[in-house]
Amino acid sequence: MFKNYLEIIKPGIIIGNITLILGGFLFASRHVSFDFFLLIYTILGASLVIASACVFNNLIDFDIDSKMQRTSSRVLSKKLLSFRSALIFAIFLGVLGISTLFFLVNFLSMILSIFGFFIYVILYSLLYKRSSIYSTLIGSFSGSTPSIIGYTAVSNSIDICSILLFIILIFWQMSHFYAISIVRLKDYKKAKIPIFSVIKGVSKTKKHIFFYIFSFIFFSSLLTFLGYLSYIFLFLSSIVNFYWLFLSYSNIKNNNNTENARQLFYYSIIVIIVFNFLISIDVLF
Repeated sequence: MFKNYLEIIKPGIIIGNITLILGGFLFASRHVSFDFFLLIYTILGASLVIASACVFNNLIDFDIDSKMQRTSSRVLSKKLLSFRSALIFAIFLGVLGISTLFFLVNFLSMILSIFGFFIYVILYSLLYKRSSIYSTLIGSFSGSTPSIIGYTAVSNSIDICSILLFIILIFWQMSHFYAISIVRLKDYKKAKIPIFSVIKGVSKTKKHIFFYIFSFIFFSSLLTFLGYLSYIFLFLSSIVNFYWLFLSYSNIKNNNNTENARQLFYYSIIVIIVFNFLISIDVLF
């Protein structure tokens, strides 16, 4: 039973988002004293809200998950948990996470967590995933929120730097998930989800990935040119980022769509880990 509840919160997604929370928190902490307990409270609270959103997503996508090979073995698809039990669990996680952020972090971080939850559960999962090719763009706003939660946990304010970080993560989210959409194209077609790659085609999607990666590189460099990070950050991140751009360009020219998109997908994970690591330690340079 515990395994079923663990699976339904999508631990892989939570771990990925913790990376973003940690990066945003340490980035904002570079010129102030580091608060270990505040970091723990932020990760705990935000992760609980994200877990709640993931359970709600599973509940909303119950019918289409059973049609897709990748998701047909999920807990709700196999009826290993009742709809009612999952709903109660989702509400419990959400209330606990929001309360943790409100009482132990700050009001702004709590509001941002609710903002991310609303976009992912209501706008993306419930309203636009099945009806719009731009659902991924809408979802990317939610996926970029954990970084800002980590940042505002320390700063307790939204400034130009945090907005820039938010924009950078949107471009990463788009390139990352467009690569997934090519890899899982057959599944999305089978479930009749009008994702961009299904409606506009793989060729156009690959060009958009290149644009999003280029935009990610450009806006990341602004962190240096606007004085928030060092030129060492710019140099080290550029090595990783421009290779990512090269892979994307090669992908446009290559017809082995699935394999190349999978390569882009996995490399994008390396990119975001390196990015968050570098913004976390830049003060040491």
